[in-house]
Amino acid sequence: MALFMNDKDMDEMLNKICPEGETYQGKAWGTLMSGTAKMLAFGALSNVYCYVGVTEKTLVIAVLETLDISHIYGKICIPFDKFEEVKIKKGLMPSQRIIKAKSGETKIKLSLVNNTITAKIKNQKQGMQAICEALEHLKK
Repeated sequence: MALFMNDKDMDEMLNKICPEGETYQGKAWGTLMSGTAKMLAFGALSNVYCYVGVTEKTLVIAVLETLDISHIYGKICIPFDKFEEVKIKKGLMPSQRIIKAKSGETKIKLSLVNNTITAKIKNQKQGMQAICEALEHLKK
């Protein structure tokens, strides 16, 4: 059982659910915040950790188990052309970004932070930037 979120687990989990023929342009860890409709379908009532990736065409989220972050609890894959709404704003901390997005019945609220002691992700800041830049183009 992993004690910290880490690059090895992030790569393995995101690669398992990567859409066929696509490659990741950016990866980071994040927190799916309570109220995310898809999380409620998974049975999660509070914030949960996740690994997030963007490919050329898709936002991919590996939702982690609450008590054992070394396992995927669920996945969310949303093609960019299916987004109806995307909002990215700064959070309470200077290094935090809050992403709100909607695609059909799926609504997500995702928090990304580029500094933390609970994760051992080497390129978190670059991954966050790649994810935000990819989604910034989708804002309507």
